[in-house]
Amino acid sequence: MSAERTGVLGPYQLGVALKASARSLGARRGGAAVAMLCKRLLEALGDPKEGKYSYIWRSAIEDHEQDSHCEDHRSVLVDAVRDAALGATEKPSVDADSCIEAMLESKVQVLVRIGIYVCGENYASVGHVFWKCVRSEWFVGLNYWHEVFWFIKKSFMKFSASQKQQFLQLVDQFNGDEVDEDRREEWVAEHRRDLLHPAVGLGDADLDARYKELVERWGPVREHPDFHSYSTGGWIDERSSTTPEALVAASSEDLELLLKSFRAEPRTWGGPTYRGLAATISAAVRASEDGFNRHFKLFQDQLPAYQHGLLRGLKERWTDDKRDIPWEEAVALMEAIVGNSSFSSELKKDPGEEWEPTVRWVVTDIADLLKSGAKREQPMPHALLPRCLETLNQALAILLPERRVEVDDAVSHAINSPRGRVLEAFIHVALAMRRQEVDNEAKEECWAQVGPVLDAELATSTSGENPDFAALAGMYCVNFHYLNAEWTEANIDRIFSLTDESSWRCAAHGFSYQSFLHDWLYRRLVAAGHLKRMIATVGLPSQVSKRAVEFVGVAYLKELERLEDGGLLSSLVEALDQTALIHLSWYFWTLKPREGHDARRHGPKVLEFWRQVEARIRRDGGDFSKLRSSLSLLAVFLNDLNSPMVEVWESAAPYTQRHHHGYVLLGEMARLVGQYPTEVARVFRAALTSFLPDYRREDVIRCVTGLAKTGHFDEAERICNLYSERHSDLLKETYQAIRSQQRAAGG
Repeated sequence: MSAERTGVLGPYQLGVALKASARSLGARRGGAAVAMLCKRLLEALGDPKEGKYSYIWRSAIEDHEQDSHCEDHRSVLVDAVRDAALGATEKPSVDADSCIEAMLESKVQVLVRIGIYVCGENYASVGHVFWKCVRSEWFVGLNYWHEVFWFIKKSFMKFSASQKQQFLQLVDQFNGDEVDEDRREEWVAEHRRDLLHPAVGLGDADLDARYKELVERWGPVREHPDFHSYSTGGWIDERSSTTPEALVAASSEDLELLLKSFRAEPRTWGGPTYRGLAATISAAVRASEDGFNRHFKLFQDQLPAYQHGLLRGLKERWTDDKRDIPWEEAVALMEAIVGNSSFSSELKKDPGEEWEPTVRWVVTDIADLLKSGAKREQPMPHALLPRCLETLNQALAILLPERRVEVDDAVSHAINSPRGRVLEAFIHVALAMRRQEVDNEAKEECWAQVGPVLDAELATSTSGENPDFAALAGMYCVNFHYLNAEWTEANIDRIFSLTDESSWRCAAHGFSYQSFLHDWLYRRLVAAGHLKRMIATVGLPSQVSKRAVEFVGVAYLKELERLEDGGLLSSLVEALDQTALIHLSWYFWTLKPREGHDARRHGPKVLEFWRQVEARIRRDGGDFSKLRSSLSLLAVFLNDLNSPMVEVWESAAPYTQRHHHGYVLLGEMARLVGQYPTEVARVFRAALTSFLPDYRREDVIRCVTGLAKTGHFDEAERICNLYSERHSDLLKETYQAIRSQQRAAGG
């Protein structure tokens, strides 16, 4: 009986269902969501060999025309894991690092490939994990080649000096032992040439010169250097009636004839489709010398599929290939497309099911291309920015806001819906225009064009009729302040609507994606009660309250909050809000001192927070074991074990393992035992009243041997005996060594 008949999802349907929400799931649940999807993928692979030779059934981790035939459950689950990992690593965090490190350290090849891909896409947040886990085998042979190639190409300009040096060492270390001696020199040289190729033209003159020498001696790289095997013969993926090479060579007359005569055959096995031809057009745009500029006018009034292929190719040429595009002509083309009456009428229709590219795809392509051209590190000519804003404003006028959006997924909907993408592009272009004014001390003309649009959007957002803008306004309110501080501060209670609950929730969800605390925004959100509401409101995505709590913590460290003035933090402590205080303890722990950083920067304030929360717990007298377990994380800030802090730590020690923080307790006791043996012994004894710390083993031994070395033999033996009484032989050898030391000292 089929899965459809029984109501149970089969492997493929399950994969499709998981993929649909994978990115937002990863953003909300982080590494836990990625781990769950990895498990599903491993179950689908079954035979470990399937994971080992993943490059055969999955050429590229990203969506690629080489894999358009791969629609089985394995491939769909690869998409789901990839998208969830991208969502989970959009911002730097301990969880993001752990998630990617687990993938890069995996013994399953396809998971390593996904990890490499995510490091390249989100280099700012997790790129350093690649260098922590990097293995030379990734740079040799077929298994990881495509992902490593694009990791280098996309990220080389972001490499630090030491990372560039590490990369060049990886290039140089191959000696070709696995190749016959008579062709070893050639293989090594060609492989080094291929590894350097993705970094050529990205700002390293020495590397460019070295690559040039290799090419002059050994010839150029193959046509598709990111693949060891690439299918281009006959039908392109059996879905297009031509090849990128043929389109690049075609005249405008021949191209027009081909586009007009093309007939899709989606019902024929392997027959050509509009999507297939669109992909071929994209590839031709990327491969051509002029970015297809000579054909632009031909696409002003073509089918949406062809416009999609052209615009997508331009965007990928600009962002992925780092090659110039003819911006003046491209902007004129987009103006013509949006200004076409048929485009407007089609865009207003019910989208229905979109198996082939439609005008909604095209308007999203326009938004994505203009957004990429507005980025600070790779900007389009500034003179074009006002025209881009006007084009995007025209698109916004055609696309009506969607009034019903699930609040739990408000941001995901906003950044993925056509109108939300246009709004986001509008914001990015406006910011680029404003930066130009500020940098050049030019006349302020940006707001005259941007202000009326934001006023109109805010008017519908405040009343709950524009959830996409509400979510984006919460997300970009700091950027709005850069555009016009007076307008933003005057409208903060409309951005976070005081009159419509659903609009406020969307804005709060957007706010949870803020990365930095700005004093003005914090004060306004606290004064109006928005931040307190984010912490207390039931039914919001959990990341909203967590981010609000984190901002309260940062404000405390910046002296914007105090523990005794009746402010937001002191109210959380006084109420013993366990959910908030547990998360705040974890957040402070993530700020723990690292090598090369001053431990005194946050330590005194964090320890005072711990002391006051513990004092409040004692006054209440209730069971706060989970909170005390989380508070125990803050021992990483201890340097001076004075009497009050020893008592505080001692109170938390028995509960440490409630949240599995015993390893932190052991690590900190091992760090401090040499200087404070008596105090560490007190804390150790307190922990042993509740559980037997055994991870990490070396830290247990360091604690006990540290007590013995400082002359506290009785304490060391007592702890060893307690382990033995609980049937643990962890300290058996340590105990014997301590006894030997005592006998030697007595002799």
